[in-house]
Amino acid sequence: MLTLRESVMSERRLLIRLLPTAGLKQDLQALHDAAVMHPHGSEDRLLRVALNQLGRIKQGAPSTHPLEYMSSYPDLSDCETTYVGADPGTKPSHRIVWRERAPQRPGEPVTREIIALGERADGQAYYMAGQRLGRPVGFTLAELAAQREPIASSSRPRQRSIGSLDTSSTNEPDFQFE
Repeated sequence: MLTLRESVMSERRLLIRLLPTAGLKQDLQALHDAAVMHPHGSEDRLLRVALNQLGRIKQGAPSTHPLEYMSSYPDLSDCETTYVGADPGTKPSHRIVWRERAPQRPGEPVTREIIALGERADGQAYYMAGQRLGRPVGFTLAELAAQREPIASSSRPRQRSIGSLDTSSTNEPDFQFE
């Protein structure tokens, strides 16, 4: 059986909708502000590289690699990472963390939700992405889903399950890169 990525990549015409989250917008704004303070510096180069990589992700470029569960980080096993850095001669300093979601209906595009752009050092990008997705360190997605199962009680409001993360938040505008 083909994975979502393999089946999507095998299509001739790849339709992708890029969904930058509010967190990514904050990350880009902080990087932009630093670039303005240091024109032609490493922050400026990093911002340009990051924007270029986001464009490539929208065009269907594969990630640097899919993430796996590691007990010392939030479970991001449903996510991908793309490495970015200002200096091509050194190890990339930042990571873009994103996940791909299947279309809701036939003919709709695949959605690539961009969760975070953060520093590689000490796994900062991964901790930030986990926090934005509401995922604590040391729990698998299956364990989190089991914990969030509603208790059969009419007086208790229903809790949000992991599966509900696959739908856009009604509090967050649906921005797309053209």
